[in-house]
Amino acid sequence: MRRFISPGRIALLTLVDMYCSEAIRDKDDDFILELIACYVTDTYARPTNQRQRYLARWQRAFLSVDLLGHLHSLRPALQRCFIAFAPPSTDVPLCATLWDDLVARLWLRLTALDDLGPFFEQLAMYIAPTYAELRAHRDLGIEDPPDDLLLLDRRSPVGLMVYQACSEFQQLSFAHRCELWEDFVRYRNPTRTDFKILWPHDFGVDDLLFDAVLTQGQADWGAAGTDAVARVVFDRMLKDAAVSASHDETEKLVTMLIERERIGFRPTPVLRDAADAVIRGATPIPSQATFYRLLNAWRMGDINTAYDQLHRYFDLVSRQGVGAAFGYNVGPMNKGVIQRDFGEHSNDLLSMLDAVHAGREARDYNSLRFALLWLYMYARVLPRHIRPHQLQGLAGEATDGRQVLPYVRDDADAAQFHGHHALATLLEARVAIGDGRPPLFAKTCLHQASRRIVQHGEATLEGQLTSTRMLFWDRMGHGPLAVVHGRVFMRTRHDSVPFDDAVRVASRLALQYAQSGQFAHAKAVLDQLNPEGLTSLKPQGMVRHVLTYVAALQAVRSHRFDEAADLLLRRLPTAGYPSCAPTRVDRQAQGPSQMDPDLAAQVALLRVASLTRRAGDGSDGSDAAASDDANRTGTGILGGPGDDTSGGGSLVAARDALDRFEAAYDKGVGDLHVLLQIALARAALYASAGRGLRAVTLLLHTLQACLRRRYHVLLWETVGAVARLLVAEGEFRAARTLLGLALPRSLETGHAETSALLYQSLADACMGLAGTEAGSSPNTPAAKQAGRMKQHMGRAWWYLGQAQACFDRAGSGRTVAHEITMKRQVILSVAQQVGGIGV
Repeated sequence: MRRFISPGRIALLTLVDMYCSEAIRDKDDDFILELIACYVTDTYARPTNQRQRYLARWQRAFLSVDLLGHLHSLRPALQRCFIAFAPPSTDVPLCATLWDDLVARLWLRLTALDDLGPFFEQLAMYIAPTYAELRAHRDLGIEDPPDDLLLLDRRSPVGLMVYQACSEFQQLSFAHRCELWEDFVRYRNPTRTDFKILWPHDFGVDDLLFDAVLTQGQADWGAAGTDAVARVVFDRMLKDAAVSASHDETEKLVTMLIERERIGFRPTPVLRDAADAVIRGATPIPSQATFYRLLNAWRMGDINTAYDQLHRYFDLVSRQGVGAAFGYNVGPMNKGVIQRDFGEHSNDLLSMLDAVHAGREARDYNSLRFALLWLYMYARVLPRHIRPHQLQGLAGEATDGRQVLPYVRDDADAAQFHGHHALATLLEARVAIGDGRPPLFAKTCLHQASRRIVQHGEATLEGQLTSTRMLFWDRMGHGPLAVVHGRVFMRTRHDSVPFDDAVRVASRLALQYAQSGQFAHAKAVLDQLNPEGLTSLKPQGMVRHVLTYVAALQAVRSHRFDEAADLLLRRLPTAGYPSCAPTRVDRQAQGPSQMDPDLAAQVALLRVASLTRRAGDGSDGSDAAASDDANRTGTGILGGPGDDTSGGGSLVAARDALDRFEAAYDKGVGDLHVLLQIALARAALYASAGRGLRAVTLLLHTLQACLRRRYHVLLWETVGAVARLLVAEGEFRAARTLLGLALPRSLETGHAETSALLYQSLADACMGLAGTEAGSSPNTPAAKQAGRMKQHMGRAWWYLGQAQACFDRAGSGRTVAHEITMKRQVILSVAQQVGGIGV
């Protein structure tokens, strides 16, 4: 296999020859040089104008395979440029483009194997000689190159490519030159049509198709002799149909594909097949090709192929030693990550523990730090699988962060590995938000992580930083600020950010839009994701789950409970919350079916809210999931398909679903925000069942916890629930006082439905105060009593209008329109009795 020269490189070298011979116009010089350099180098820059879109096409990682397999990939770029003059040897018309000139040079100047020598000799003349070569030429009496000759510096990317190609061609044997000519003829053959368009009658394409020397000597040797010579010299042309690429091109291509796969982008099927053809036709480093197939199978969700390629890769690493992409001790860590993604929760833990031991033995502290961080987050999300192993410091206790995270930060500082330090700080902020620690501590951690990411260029962590920031501001009651962070990230996302992190940010942004009632915006955010990344199974599943949740939330708010039940029970995994997911012992051919832990909790709570609202709505009828398979009955935390959903049966089903979710959710390391949401859902069930005392007791405890942890969104929801109970008990003034304090701050959160419920409760409180004034002491003057009633009823009218507007923004305006209309009719009837409404 040739190290550098290939048919694709010959096409680029022909472009260099056109540039040095001044066949390109001055205004197109920069474009052609950048086009060549972008293929030679590995840099990437965003296109700044319409013409540089072609440059971006070459700079992208896996698209460089086009030139290796198809010469026509250069045609769109070169057809926009015209030649400066027509070379006399080719008779190209003046209106011809650079693509026409390229085709003419490839067909008319390279007609036989003998023409390769003069071609590379001409290219060698364009390389600027060194001072030593100039002195040697003067001593031999050789004249210096003319001043008007355009020369290339061999230290430049283009000059280095020309110098390497000329040097290697001089060292090629006759057999290797024959192989190069065979590959070039097959590579050039698809441009026969373009050549016929230029010279339909002047030149015979069949005479130039194979080798002009054999064609010219056919009259002397005879057809049989010519055929015998062709079979001896060019025997591989008729047998081998693989794409020809040099070792340098193949290695660069595989490296680029690996880098793209690492950040979550899989090539399209056409490009993937072309890359596989290039890899099959070459002999790249086996470990790199195997690692590329491993990443591709992992992203695709083929677990059997992923395990097979993983074992092959690390067998090759153990034999090769130096030069592999990773050390052998990183094998268990990669295996644990793959097993975690495919749900093998016992095996992934053991594999990561092996990675910890292997990292300590090999003194690979980078992999050791990553394994410790992975185990720590594993203990937070799946504590029930790690507790049977009785691991000290990783059993999900509250003091774990004081042991693992500081050690990782100190060790990363000592090793100047800033990425792990920033990652540990981000994890500490995330844990602090979930544990309900002071917001200032989490904000300080986010500030430190952001400063370290910016100072040291750790762009791969920008997605995790933005996701944690959005979670922090949402919990603190600043939903619009979280939306701003998400929108800025999606617009300015760096190409090196892993696509999984971008999907998490887009998911949080979509959930923020859904909470505020902007369901179209939520779906648009997810639809705008890069389709190249959505070919991977895990991001595709995350996007599908979020879209289903958004549709279910819209259905619940519109009181389409059958549709919501169908979405939650049939189109989402119902195998249980991830912390109690069963262990998989079989290796399926598809990827994981479990949701993200945060999204799984919201799905379970939405199912409870749907059943509770069905009971309050008083609708009858069976659930749409009643016809589901019997093997799913009672197995999920969302409730079985046989739940009674009529009237009080919905409350029973909601209580059962909430009990299952609370039992599955681990309280030791669970998110405190989710635990408070469970308490709010249970209080709503108590209130719907007529057990107000239990509801008030639970709500007061929840109110204290939300106020202490600064969970403002849940705080205003709790205040609204308490106010509704106070209104039901006739404590209208206390309810109005609470709601008057909560409403302005609730509007800042961006949760439209919460604000609408607060407005509605405030209107009920004002109507109750008006009724209290009507039944006040008879000693009160009638005019004063009527004025107070008009004032309360006017405020109730205005609050109902604001509640209707907020309900419309939240997507549930039609469901409450009848109730609000009835209340307004009551207000109008009372106003007619007292003589109008006054505000």
